[in-house]
This record gives sequence, C-alpha cells and structure tokens, in this order.
Amino acid sequence: RGTLTPAPNWALQVSHGWLKNPEDTHTGQDEARTTASVHYNSGNGLAVTAAFSAKNRQPGDTLTAWLAEASWDLADRHTLFGRFETVANDELFPDHSDPLHDVKFRVSKLQAGYAYTLPVGPFGLSLGGSVATFLKPSALDAVYGEDPMGYTLFAKLTLGR
Repeated sequence: RGTLTPAPNWALQVSHGWLKNPEDTHTGQDEARTTASVHYNSGNGLAVTAAFSAKNRQPGDTLTAWLAEASWDLADRHTLFGRFETVANDELFPDHSDPLHDVKFRVSKLQAGYAYTLPVGPFGLSLGGSVATFLKPSALDAVYGEDPMGYTLFAKLTLGR
C-alpha cells in the first residue's frame, strides 16, 4: 500500500494484494485485489473522495467498482452529502442451480442526504437522513423489484466538532 499527500488538502492511495482461494463460492480461484483513491478536503467544509477497486480472479473475471462521494458543510450545523457507487458482482445468486448463478451484473446506487448537528457539551450530536435509488439490469427485477429505493435515518455522536 502506498499513500501520498502532495499538499495539505490532498491524499492519494493505492494498494494491491494477492489472496489464495479467499472465497467459498469460488473455490480454486486466487485473487489479486487493487484499490486506488483520491481524497480532497478544502479545510472549510467541502470533502470529496473518488475511489476504484478491482477484484481479479485467477483464473476468472475481473470485477470492478467505482465510487464518488462528497460532503459539504453549508453552515455551522448543516451538512449535505451525496454518493454514487457502481459495482460489478457475480455473487448475487449463491445457489449453484440458479440460472443466474455466477452471472456478472453491474448495480449502482445514488444517495443524497442531510445532517443537522447540535452541540452537546464536548460532543456533537448529528441527526439526519438519506434517500437512495438503485440502477440495475432488468434481469434482477424479480428479486429486487423494478425501482428499488431506500432511506436511512441516523443519529451520530462525536467527540468535539
């Protein structure tokens, strides 16, 4: 793994590793896994990350994933955040007799949210939520529905601000 911070607001990372037979669902296949990411923090409320990963089965396919996320402190207590991720996966149907077993699908998620932070003594209590929608091939409709969506409500306690 290597990390480079060329400037106070920037960080770059890359890693690579080899695993011998790591997955029960893919016995006899070793994997090479690679990740890379770029992080930026403006120092005044904007933080952005872009990342990539690849799982290269040997022998077999290479499965990739990408993500981009950002958070923006609009004001002292108000934060907006968002994330887009897309993943290639061939392990959605673990039953070997299923016709979709070992079929590679690309599934994506688009998420946006908001948090409000209250000072509580030396702590910050953030209350918020997010909504997400998923993009996927129609072959997955029978299992995941035609237009899957999700939401999250959360409370987060942090020391300091």
